Amino acid sequence: MNPEPYSHGSTGKCPHCQFNVCFDEPALIIKTSPNGRYSLPAFMATESGGESISVYSSKCPSCQKPIAVIKVETKQGRTRRLVYPFGVVRTVPPEVPKPLQDDFLEAAAVLQISEKASAALSRRCLQLLLNDKGFNQRDLSEQIDAAIPKLPTSLGENLDAVRNIGNFAAHPLKSKDTGLIVDVEPEEAEWTLEVLEGLFDFFYVQPVRAKAKQDKLNAKLASLRKPPMKTP
Repeated sequence: MNPEPYSHGSTGKCPHCQFNVCFDEPALIIKTSPNGRYSLPAFMATESGGESISVYSSKCPSCQKPIAVIKVETKQGRTRRLVYPFGVVRTVPPEVPKPLQDDFLEAAAVLQISEKASAALSRRCLQLLLNDKGFNQRDLSEQIDAAIPKLPTSLGENLDAVRNIGNFAAHPLKSKDTGLIVDVEPEEAEWTLEVLEGLFDFFYVQPVRAKAKQDKLNAKLASLRKPPMKTP
């Protein structure tokens, strides 16, 4: 059985520092009292009528900041919510255009409140990005098809997974009217945010950094009275 997210033995991205880590400390419930702080068993649950609520906390081995998760189990299924920090701390590189920054940060901010709303904002952000890069096909699914061959293999596979997780074939509204609030598949909203981060780096950050290095080298060549680098 896989460990709970952010608990002992699980791996993932810290919601504070964004490093991929292995959570190696036992999860604890931390409470305060007039006599000081004390720890209770890792999983505390209350049960009533077939429903249970569990709360557990952990600590990132990299930044040492605490993480708290609440888990609710009902007859309909299980849900988890990160309650501290309230949402995953995400940033956007300054090279990314402002409209994309705004959609991405809003999608990240509402992730813990509504995965449906977060996924809708992320899909709209993805479509804006692909439009900005010249992929102007009829709908998001076709834009993804056109973009994949232009991307590094791993990033292309991740982008294709956005469509597979989102199940665009069964939910065509996701590929045509990306901003609408429609049902999402498990992990879809968070996965789309992570893929957007990879696309931001590839399309906006890396070209700017590569040009800065090239300009620096050309300046050095000019000082040596040599011709500048040839560009493709």
